[in-house]
Amino acid sequence: MTREMRKPFQEALQERRGGRALVCLLTLDKGSHPQIPGIATQFASDLKEPLFRVLKESDVGARGIDLFIYTRGGDANAVWPLVCLVREFDPDFQVLVPFRCHSAGTMLTLGASKIVMGQISELSPIDPTTANQCNPPDPNNPQARLGIGVEDVRSYEAFVARTLRIPERQATPGAAEADFDVASRAVMAEFVHELMKVVHPLAIGNVHRATDQIRRLAKDLLGLHPCSVDADRIVESLTSEFKSHQHMICRKDAQQILGDRVVLADGDLSKAMDDLWGQYKKDFKTWENFYLGNFMGDEPQKQARFIGGLVESVSWSYVYETKARAFQQSAIPPNVQVQIPMGQGLPMVPGLPRTYRVDILSQGWIRNVDPVGVTL
Repeated sequence: MTREMRKPFQEALQERRGGRALVCLLTLDKGSHPQIPGIATQFASDLKEPLFRVLKESDVGARGIDLFIYTRGGDANAVWPLVCLVREFDPDFQVLVPFRCHSAGTMLTLGASKIVMGQISELSPIDPTTANQCNPPDPNNPQARLGIGVEDVRSYEAFVARTLRIPERQATPGAAEADFDVASRAVMAEFVHELMKVVHPLAIGNVHRATDQIRRLAKDLLGLHPCSVDADRIVESLTSEFKSHQHMICRKDAQQILGDRVVLADGDLSKAMDDLWGQYKKDFKTWENFYLGNFMGDEPQKQARFIGGLVESVSWSYVYETKARAFQQSAIPPNVQVQIPMGQGLPMVPGLPRTYRVDILSQGWIRNVDPVGVTL
């Protein structure tokens, strides 16, 4: 399970695409228990430099670039810099979607000249969930803050308007003040008052700003290439119409939304895309959760290496690598005393629950010099 084993699948896909330069960008979503940072990754601004290095060293020339993407999403602020970078090498780059390309990944596809989707390909809505220090605290983790879904706020507003039979157009963001009668303004003022009891005003401001940002960014991305569907109509579909960020958009629905920008891969191309994705699945066991207890066995400590993301071509590769040292010990029940010889650690006691600690030794994007790149 090395990088060399992926090359034949990459080369086969390049050949199927008429020799276009293939660049694979994957942020993996492998689960772990307990949660270990770095096993799963998301779109972030730190993708830009490894992507630049791979593009620069892969002799993409005038062949045209196919960006093969798998991601569950991430930071929308990373999308525009990544699109601009790829356009430095090919203004008409295309995106291949082997399976999941969600949220910020879907936004990136809007900057491509074509979006090639296979039989199991998925896009998603692009309505954001905002993270802000003013967001409400997470009741299950007081040190963390809850994310606020933009559409949740808008849906609450629409619910109030519909329940009290305020005309729908009056609940639409951007409606003119003159459209509101006195009673409607009073009702919406009460809506805002109740909302502010549980959500800080600055967090609501952040939601409003994120809404405007996503719509503006999506429209700017769509403006990079002509499209058979009106850009405003596309933006409205992807931000508001599905009502759930978890709604998955299959390729035929995507074609209805995006028109001729979406290309339905034929059987052979769809198979070539799926074969390459299948090799990544095997190499990184993305369908399996990583259980630290199984990995540790009865050893009190053990070192581990994880790969959470990749940017690679046939000739050049970067991986997001995490090196860690894991510790475990038996959880001794209260009021139970255990005598431990001097200089020895607490032994693993069969039948008792275990506690774990993971110390991160190093983490970040590194050049994958050797033909390796697997997760333990």
